[in-house]
Amino acid sequence: MIKSTYRVSVIGAGGTGAYYGGALARAGADVTMIARGEHLEAIKDKGLELKSVLLGDFNVPCKATDNMSSVEEVDLVIFAVKSWGTEEAVAAMRAGNMVGEKTLIISTQNGIDSEQVLSEAFGHERVLGCTATVSAMITEPGIVTQSGGPGSFVIGEMTGGISDRVIELVQICKDSGLAAEASENIELAIWMKFMFICALSGMTALTRKPIGEIFSQETTTAMYRLVLSEVAAVARAKGIQISEQVVEETLNTTQKREPFIIGSMGHDLIAGNPIEIALLNARVVEIGNEVDVPTPANFTIEAALRPHEFGDG
Repeated sequence: MIKSTYRVSVIGAGGTGAYYGGALARAGADVTMIARGEHLEAIKDKGLELKSVLLGDFNVPCKATDNMSSVEEVDLVIFAVKSWGTEEAVAAMRAGNMVGEKTLIISTQNGIDSEQVLSEAFGHERVLGCTATVSAMITEPGIVTQSGGPGSFVIGEMTGGISDRVIELVQICKDSGLAAEASENIELAIWMKFMFICALSGMTALTRKPIGEIFSQETTTAMYRLVLSEVAAVARAKGIQISEQVVEETLNTTQKREPFIIGSMGHDLIAGNPIEIALLNARVVEIGNEVDVPTPANFTIEAALRPHEFGDG
């Protein structure tokens, strides 16, 4: 069990944030969920209900609010808002007392820029690198369903190496039942997830189909591989060593995952919500132009999805 004095704030208690924060709350941590609307009210009234193939099904009482200024200093912030909410969330965090001298901040956001944004706002000394890989979503207000994905939680120092504070945080997460591990090279891990999510989210959003149907076709499988390969080539141009062998390993691993999986951008697109195209495939194209690496597959996805960037609602 975690000490009840260990305080956590989950900024954006949607599928991913609620999964990791819910595990910590069940283990005894003092967790505050930052949410909104009916989801917020349901958590306040009935607690958070998590239906998980990895953690089991449980309901846990949680503090919940949409007012970050009401949250006092915490030990850990899990930053899990969608990309379009980043600026507003950072401003709200800075306006209150949530982030103190000893507060650690980790981000579960997609993309490769979150740690830099948070470091500029709160100081490099407070921000750890993190990758979170899980398929979880709000299925009803107050209810989050985790149906796939490894549920991994990889944490490390952005400067490299494994520090005592990383070891301590990883152990806290493990004590919560999470598949946490420390990374010697978290920058590489972040780029590896970026490669994975650009293909998964990009291709499932583009086709409006789950990965099982994508991999059942030679053409869409070939394009999926090309998206991965382009991100790897851009990474190598930036000094991040992702080989073509790793590209093939990522493809093979994804092909063995649950066939019903749709990436977060695919779910948002189908629901008519804003999508993170600027953070993902469009970012690959942008960096590719900077380092003179062609990215035609990612450009195709960007061009097809840009009209949906701000939602269809």
